[in-house]
Amino acid sequence: MTKSVSLVMKKIAKMPPTAQDQFAFEMLDRIAAWEELREKIAVGIRQLDAGLGRPLSKKELITEFRKRHAKRKR
Repeated sequence: MTKSVSLVMKKIAKMPPTAQDQFAFEMLDRIAAWEELREKIAVGIRQLDAGLGRPLSKKELITEFRKRHAKRKR
């Protein structure tokens, strides 16, 4: 265990049990998201290695990014 993780564990141990559980659930969710992202990246790399990639269009990339991440007006 790294020094940073050890320090975090000591600080968590001082929290009330419900706060410890909440922190643990949030960290497990983040770890699961990182694992999912790493797997998607690995799939993409395998696809590129297999020659399944295509050149990116800046315009298409920006359009797709805006669709996914633009704040919607309410």
